[in-house]
Amino acid sequence: MAEELRFPEGAEDISTSGFNRFIGPLYRLPDGESGERRYCFPVADKHMNAAGAVHGGMLMAFLDISMSRTSRLESGAATCSTVSLACDFLAPGRLGDLILSRVRVSRRTRTMVFMSAETWAGDRLLLTAQGVWKVA
Repeated sequence: MAEELRFPEGAEDISTSGFNRFIGPLYRLPDGESGERRYCFPVADKHMNAAGAVHGGMLMAFLDISMSRTSRLESGAATCSTVSLACDFLAPGRLGDLILSRVRVSRRTRTMVFMSAETWAGDRLLLTAQGVWKVA
């Protein structure tokens, strides 16, 4: 029998509609000790590519959602739009992993939010990213 994944206390399901519901479940976690916003998802078979790793598009979509949610939380705006998202793939995710993103706001103006993020599976750094979101 597969080991059940344990989510940190306070995990909130944010995959409530549309694309997020299709690729989810995705969760927002309580903020980290240094104030970064945290999110996670459990890797399922639907997230895998033909090579047996988590599909890079899934990891990018997860970061886009994590960073978009962070831009809305930081700005108080109802919607924010991705202007740019640059990702560097460092290691593969595996079936059964609990993948965690940590998002940090580096700068905020009235109309833009600048962020960086890391994606982890346990102690393995999978992906780093930088992005800019337009506040609507």
